[in-house]
Amino acid sequence: MAMVYSWEVAVVTLLVLIFTLVIVKFVFFGRRKGLYVCLLGYSDAGKTLLFTRLAHDRFVKTQSSIKENKATLQIKNKKSVELVDIPGNERIRDRLFGKYRDNIRAIIVVVDSANIQAEVRNVAELLFDLLSSRSINKQLSSILVACNKQDLTLAKECEAVQAMLEKEITALRITREAKPASMDGGASNSSPLFLGKQDKDFQFSDLAIKVQFVPCSARGKGEETSSVAEVDTVKTWIMNLP
Repeated sequence: MAMVYSWEVAVVTLLVLIFTLVIVKFVFFGRRKGLYVCLLGYSDAGKTLLFTRLAHDRFVKTQSSIKENKATLQIKNKKSVELVDIPGNERIRDRLFGKYRDNIRAIIVVVDSANIQAEVRNVAELLFDLLSSRSINKQLSSILVACNKQDLTLAKECEAVQAMLEKEITALRITREAKPASMDGGASNSSPLFLGKQDKDFQFSDLAIKVQFVPCSARGKGEETSSVAEVDTVKTWIMNLP
């Protein structure tokens, strides 16, 4: 009888120890840190050139692709992340992004600031899908919007890009409520999150995920082959990832 009692005590003690370790890990380590930093956006936004500037610090002429580009970036504390440039074609993007979405460290949405008026609906839909995804909200604490092509005369400043996207997402909330769709699939617990606050126009500041807008110019000013890129805002954001 004593042996049975001792065995039961040992099992209970082990379960308590395992439970304690799980709680400690959750409290002190928080979200699981993913590996991939994904560059997303529509074609001609300058994603691939930005990728090349960040990964190899050089200029290259780019064209639309059907496969992703990858490179290893060193960040603080001698750690590294995998930078992934996802093609802009929507169908290809959704398929390839699915390969990485369960192990994401960060997302950078690249926007053509000089053509945002024509692309605002598409960019707003991309951000809407990302920000309303329950799985992405669990993995990430922030998303960067890189307002690219700031070297062009017609480029909108970050504040203007943000305001245009907030207005478009406010309109999208109405249409999406009628036909809700989620990036998380069709599971019953994967319904998309409501973005922002009820009875209030959408604002990025109302989200749990921090959305930061920064200016950049992957092409830079001057001749193409000798131009100096202005991508330090993006590079600094990546280097300071938690």
